[in-house]
Parts: sequence; structure tokens; C-alpha cells
Amino acid sequence: MNILLIAKMGAAVAALFIAYWIGLNDGKNSEELKNARVTISALDTALQEQQAKQKSDALALSNLRIAESRSRDELDWLRQQLSEIERKAKTDTDRERNRCLRNRAEVGEVAAGLLRAVKFCQENHK
Repeated sequence: MNILLIAKMGAAVAALFIAYWIGLNDGKNSEELKNARVTISALDTALQEQQAKQKSDALALSNLRIAESRSRDELDWLRQQLSEIERKAKTDTDRERNRCLRNRAEVGEVAAGLLRAVKFCQENHK
């Protein structure tokens, strides 16, 4: 055999081995890239769901604050009315009735707060 023929065969075998090795590395990188794309897609979907939930929670919280403000305004009005009635009260019976009305207003305030909290939890923690 000729030395040139042996060198050619060696170069061919080396080229074949190098091509196989490069293809194997590209295949691994390609598989990792596919896995990364799947993971990124799943994370994008989860992020969109969380953003939608955050918007929903923010809207519910805003509505809750508005309802609380209205309730507070109503209770302030009731307290003013009770103060006026107390100033006009002349007998002990009138004063006792006024205390009952004030207690009723305070109980209504507490009950309204509890109802808002329960409603918020029901709407947002199903």
C-alpha cells in the first residue's frame, strides 16, 4: 500500500469521526434548546395567569375600599344624627334609647365590616 492512500484513509476516518462528534454536540444543544423553549412557554403561560389574577384581585380590593368608604360615610352620618338626638334628649328614657341606637349603629358597623371581608374572601379565594 501506498503511504498516500493510508494518509487519505486516515484523513477520511478522522473527518468522519469529527463530523460525528459535531453532529452529536449539535443534537444535544438542539434537545436542550427544545426543552428550554418548552419551559419558557410554560413560564409565560403561568405569568399571564398570575397577572390576570393580580388584576382581578386589585379590582376586587378597589371595590371593597369603595364599599368601605361608603359604609364609613353612612356611619358618620348616623353618629351625627345620634349626637343631635342626644343633645335634644331631655329625660333618662330618651338618653337610654339613644345609647341603644348608638350601640345598634356600632354593631351594624362591625357586621358590615365582617360581611365585606367574607364577601371578599368568597370572591377571591374559591
